[in-house]
Amino acid sequence: MSELERKWWFVLAVSFLTTFSTIGLLYAAELPPFEYSAAQWVVWFLCFMGLQRCFSFLGWLAVLLISPKTIKVERA
Repeated sequence: MSELERKWWFVLAVSFLTTFSTIGLLYAAELPPFEYSAAQWVVWFLCFMGLQRCFSFLGWLAVLLISPKTIKVERA
């Protein structure tokens, strides 16, 4: 996890986009709303985690393009 991903404003923006995108995708896939079967929770979780990583990466790229000095080089 990068230093940027620990910032509260970055986590808030990524979480907001991820939650609403997941709900929209599951609605578009015509999954029945609020039926709490194990299979539906697994699909929701996998969709949520995939989108969360995608939005996190896109946000990191956006910050890199806008202000490269914000992202510090991490050394192993």
